[in-house]
Amino acid sequence: MRHPAAILALAATAASCAPMAVSAPPPSPPPEAAPPASAASTDAGMALLPVLDAAAGPADNVFYSPASIQQAFGIVALGARGDTRRQLETVLAPPPSARGFEHDRDGVTVRLANALWLSDQWRFRPAFVADAARQHEATARTLDFTRPAEAARIINAWADDNTEGLIREVVNPKAIDRDDVAYITNALYFDGDWAQPFLGSETLPFLFGDGSDRPFKLMRETMELAHTAQGDWTGVRLPYSSKRYAMDVIMPRDRVVMRAAPSPAELAQLGRALDRADRRTVEMRLPQFEIDTSVKLIPVLEQLGLTLPFDRNRADLSGLVEPGQRPVYVGGADHIAKLQVFDTGTRAAAVTVVRIVPTGMRAPDPDTIDFRVDRPFIIVIRDLQRGEALFVGRIADPEAYEARPALVDPSAGPVR
Repeated sequence: MRHPAAILALAATAASCAPMAVSAPPPSPPPEAAPPASAASTDAGMALLPVLDAAAGPADNVFYSPASIQQAFGIVALGARGDTRRQLETVLAPPPSARGFEHDRDGVTVRLANALWLSDQWRFRPAFVADAARQHEATARTLDFTRPAEAARIINAWADDNTEGLIREVVNPKAIDRDDVAYITNALYFDGDWAQPFLGSETLPFLFGDGSDRPFKLMRETMELAHTAQGDWTGVRLPYSSKRYAMDVIMPRDRVVMRAAPSPAELAQLGRALDRADRRTVEMRLPQFEIDTSVKLIPVLEQLGLTLPFDRNRADLSGLVEPGQRPVYVGGADHIAKLQVFDTGTRAAAVTVVRIVPTGMRAPDPDTIDFRVDRPFIIVIRDLQRGEALFVGRIADPEAYEARPALVDPSAGPVR
């Protein structure tokens, strides 16, 4: 549930934004059933994992949202033309519609939000704004980037509200330039209860990515889970209370430091194997932890072959702004993500920020499987209905998670 303070902050944000000079038509009603995500879309998001994994190294965490990144760059593609658009759609693939992500029942909440933050000094093509609203349900607001502190406050309040406070700052006022043209943002939020909570715990040695073995709290429960073993990897699928969602937990068969994450093809194969697997009795032990990550996306995407949107001399984003103004390109792209895994469920959030700038600027029972996650491991939080990977991570350096005390309304009287 959204906190009243967050709602008031968003209301103040909206009030302080100038109305758009271009009004987008209202989006069509959502379809009754969301179409399944394309395999190309999911594979494109997974292709980021090997690049991020290699850059991080075995001792560091990797966690990101393929869905969030593809939504943000899907909006960029709406304003791209020629080779720039073809390259965007080849490397990242057009994302699925923003409709159908939303879910708020059976103990699982998923929210996705897209927004355009447009300079009040620039003129934007009405078709771009309308397409972003229709295809990605993106809201549009004008901002005065000559007042960076105020602009940053507004964008950060939006991120804070749309991630339930998990991610409070995505734009630093010092990074905003008076010549900035636009910011394109996506926020994805997940809050899910396990179908079966962990009732027990124990402190056991955990093999960290730096090779050290140190005590760490592992949650413990006996469960009936889909299990697979493929090549050097073994994994289980932990369902959430809404059977549409699940977390795949994958680790090396041997208790060794994970030198490299499974390839996208291996993850796809393991996912298909878990789709088909029979349930087995599993003595499940899983760390209770949280992590934060932040990634500069341009170098990562350039390694995948996406270069034109970031090339000030060759980028064609002419479908984004009206003619007669300076050409524009993508001058920055950041991805911030947070994950909390605890006894009753999971909270995860990611925000992608794309900055558009003008050219010219700067021994158990034998039938029981002992699945002890006491070494670096992979997680994939999936929307099984859409076939979409919402979050992907390689966890090598987990931080202990401590539950925050619930906020109590003093006007509600004593708790009984």
